Order: sequence, then structure tokens, then C-alpha cells
Amino acid sequence: MNINVVDVLNTGVTGFAFLMLYLGYRLTSGVQSKILEKNPNDFSDIEFFREWKSIICHQLTNTRYFMIFAIIFFAGGLFLLSYKSTSKIILGVTPTEACYRPVVNHQAKTVEISDNGRTEISVKDDHNLLISNDALVKELTKLKLELYDVNDISKTLSIEKANSSKDSGYGF
Repeated sequence: MNINVVDVLNTGVTGFAFLMLYLGYRLTSGVQSKILEKNPNDFSDIEFFREWKSIICHQLTNTRYFMIFAIIFFAGGLFLLSYKSTSKIILGVTPTEACYRPVVNHQAKTVEISDNGRTEISVKDDHNLLISNDALVKELTKLKLELYDVNDISKTLSIEKANSSKDSGYGF
């Protein structure tokens, strides 16, 4: 079985715990296969067999402790994945006039901004917060175009007045 260790570790604590569980499984199955491969008749002395049995029992006990630790670590990692901290954002909007307030969406729900221009929003790590100033931008664009029109009219009137006036030096 090919496991990309870097990809597994990128998941954080849970990935590390998974690798520990996998290594513990491989260690346990390796020890068990060595136990099953050994024939008790292969031992020349009963003391040698008892020594071997003691070493194997200690090895299995250590492997079990490792596996229990890895399972606890894995469960803690899963808990951390399911737990997401909540943050509070206090949004202040100025000017507080109602016609040009931005539209605030939190997880596709529109958030109402209070009359004083402040509101509190509780968000989690993966929540979306969208603030749209379309009404203000449209109004500014409209006023800018009106200003250009007024400037053009003012220039035109100034030129017409200058051309029609005898004091401007152009009239005869």
C-alpha cells in the first residue's frame, strides 16, 4: 500500500495520528507474523523459549500501548476537526444614512445593519462574509457623470458668453 506521507500530514493532527495508527498496525502484524513463524520445537532449551516468550509479550504490550496512544491522538484530532472556533466581528458602517449603506451577507443571508451603523456578526473559520457597496458606487458614478455634464455645459456657456460679449475682444 502506497501512502503519500506529505499529503496525509497536510491534514494536521488527524493525519499524523492516522500515520501512527498505520505504523502501529504494521508493527503489530509484523510481531504476530514472527510469533506464528516460530515453531516451539525449534528451541533447544526451555529457558531459551521462556526468554523468547517474555520478550514477545513485552513487545506486544508496548505495541498495544502505542496503538492506544495513537487512537487517543486520532480521536483528539477528529474532535479538533469537528470543533470550529467562533469569532465575533463588529461591523461599523459610516455614513449611517440608510440609502447608501453597504449590503452585508453572511453565509448567503443578508445581515441587517442597525440604525447606528453598527452590527455584530458571529463567524466561524470557513464562513463567508461579503460586503457590497454597489449602491454607493452607483450613486458616486451618477454624481460624477452629472459633474462632467455640468462642466461641459459651463464651458459651453462660457465660450458662448465670451463670443457674444463685446468686451471679450472677439466681438465687432
